[in-house]
Amino acid sequence: MRLPLDTSSAERARVQVLGNALVLFSQGIAYLHAGQELLRSKSLDRNSFNSGDAFNRIDWTLTTNHFGVGLPPYEDNQASWPQMKPALARASEIAPSPADLQFASAATQDLLRLRQSSTLFRLRSTADVRQRLRFLNTGTEANNTVLAGLLEGRGYEGAGFAELLYVINAEVSTQVLCLPEQAKKAWQLHPVQAAAGAADPRAKQARFDGVAGTLSIPGRTAVVLILRE
Repeated sequence: MRLPLDTSSAERARVQVLGNALVLFSQGIAYLHAGQELLRSKSLDRNSFNSGDAFNRIDWTLTTNHFGVGLPPYEDNQASWPQMKPALARASEIAPSPADLQFASAATQDLLRLRQSSTLFRLRSTADVRQRLRFLNTGTEANNTVLAGLLEGRGYEGAGFAELLYVINAEVSTQVLCLPEQAKKAWQLHPVQAAAGAADPRAKQARFDGVAGTLSIPGRTAVVLILRE
C-alpha cells in the first residue's frame, strides 16, 4: 500500500518475498498467514474476518489475487482509506500477473527449503541464540537498507554448515557491504539458491570478494551464503 504507485507488479512480488524472508530467517516458530506466499491481498482489508469471500477468497490456480474488488469495509479500514484509494484506483496496473504469483510462490518455497536445510534457523534456546547469532552491518556506519545475520554452526547438531550468513537487501538497487572480518573466507551461495531451478535468478548475482571482504547483494533480494566445514 505504501510503495510508490509506479512500482511494477513484479517488484511488488519481490517485496512480498522479502517480507516472507524476514519471517523465515528469524528464530523461533515461523508463521506465514494463509495465502501470504500467493500475494494474497484482500484488497488491503486489514481485518477481513467479516468481509466475506469477495475479500477473502484465494485462487489456488495462481491466476489472480483478487486485488481491487472494492474499498475495504468502514469499521477497521476507514482511517487508512486515504492511503488505500490511490492504490485501488490503479488496480489494473498494480494487480500481479500469473507470472508474479508463480514467482512469489516458488520463491517462498525456496525460502522454506533454506530454513529446513539447517537447525541454525531454529536455535533451541535463548542461550543458543546469544551464542551463535550476531548481526553484521551495525552501528553508526550501517547501511540501514540491508539486514545481515551471521550464524555459527560448528558443533551444533543439524547445522549442516560451519557458518551461515543471511542477507536481505530492501533497497531497489544493488548494495555493497564492507565486511572486513569475513575477508579470506570462502563464502558461497546456498545450494538451494545456486540450483539451476532456483526460483529467484537474481540471487545468483550476489558476490562475495574474499580479498576485499565485500559482499554485493542485488536489489530487493534475500540470499543465504554458506561456509562448509
